[in-house]
Amino acid sequence: MKTVKPMLLEYQEKVSSEEGWIYEPKYDGIRLLVGNDFSYTRHGTITTNRFPELLFTGPEVLLDGELIAPGTVAPDDFEGVMSRFSGNKDQEIIFMAFDIITYKNETITRYPLEERKGILTEAISNIDVPHINLVPYIYTEGEAVFNLMKENKMEGVVAKRLGTQYLTGKRSDNWRKTIIWSYHDCVVTKVAYGPLTVHLKSVDGNYLGSVQIGFTKAIREELYTRTPPYNCKVKSRGWTSSGKLRIPLIYSIEKSD
Repeated sequence: MKTVKPMLLEYQEKVSSEEGWIYEPKYDGIRLLVGNDFSYTRHGTITTNRFPELLFTGPEVLLDGELIAPGTVAPDDFEGVMSRFSGNKDQEIIFMAFDIITYKNETITRYPLEERKGILTEAISNIDVPHINLVPYIYTEGEAVFNLMKENKMEGVVAKRLGTQYLTGKRSDNWRKTIIWSYHDCVVTKVAYGPLTVHLKSVDGNYLGSVQIGFTKAIREELYTRTPPYNCKVKSRGWTSSGKLRIPLIYSIEKSD
């Protein structure tokens, strides 16, 4: 089995509603490529034995999508899918397919997006596996999709340009993700170096976790020259089950007097 590196997305701060684009839910899980009798992550880690319920028979296909775990608060649960990835076989999973790379032994990456979507729908209809589903999409109405995802506590929206090919192993502006962030007033309590790590508490004194990525040049300069504690503003992808901020990023630091 030869693994394929999937196409990657660019980041877009605000979603728009444009002609010539489709909009999909952005699920919160693990990027996975699934064939008839194998599966692997975007980094090439073979997961066939971890997810046996994704195996199927029929013409050779290679699907691209997101592995999720059903949630109670939202349709997906990141901690649940990571639990299954770590070996918890009691955790239910669902593979949400959004693209198709190979169909009936033919590589179809050169086909335009809308044609691949049609082929993907046909392929999924012929796969008799309840754990493999199709990602829904809608034309033009990106802002409406974003608002719906926000209401359902999902991660965000993916926009894809019609008429474009699937670019294996490349990051392209033809695919754009917009994240639904939550915003928080926090206190920097400690800064460690090598790697740069910022520990956070709420203004009420509760520990909220640490920031290790996403520092702008201006934020880094503030962190290197200031002595905690001081206030900052943070955005995150919601909360973990243990009450910590999930993937927090510092976007501003309160100026000193």
